[in-house]
Amino acid sequence: MKFFALPLLSLLFATLLLSACKSGQNKEMLLSAAGFRTVVPTTSQQIAQLKTLPQLKVIPITKNGKTAFLFADAASNTLLIGNQKQYTAYQQYALQYKIQQEKDATASLNADASQWGCWGGIDGPFWGPGF
Repeated sequence: MKFFALPLLSLLFATLLLSACKSGQNKEMLLSAAGFRTVVPTTSQQIAQLKTLPQLKVIPITKNGKTAFLFADAASNTLLIGNQKQYTAYQQYALQYKIQQEKDATASLNADASQWGCWGGIDGPFWGPGF
């Protein structure tokens, strides 16, 4: 059963990465994929407390000797909560996401550079003292 879980998780992770747009949304998607649970505040006291937390940042909170990681987003009225294992998974996903973004940017630059081949490239006939 575990043999099939890895490809499914990879597919879910890729789907989440492709669907996210903003930085805060990216973090929320990555945190959710890592197993953080989403809590929606229901009382006015909970909403007020959510607004006092640092926004769109993962912060560690230690209580009774246990560390939890919180991600507050008052704009969408959500709080994501995870443990150390989930936070470590989030860090790995974030690194993979960053590497993929850099690969995509490099591929885009390479594709743009290849468009100039018909002009002779940087060292071609249109580049030099006479142009």
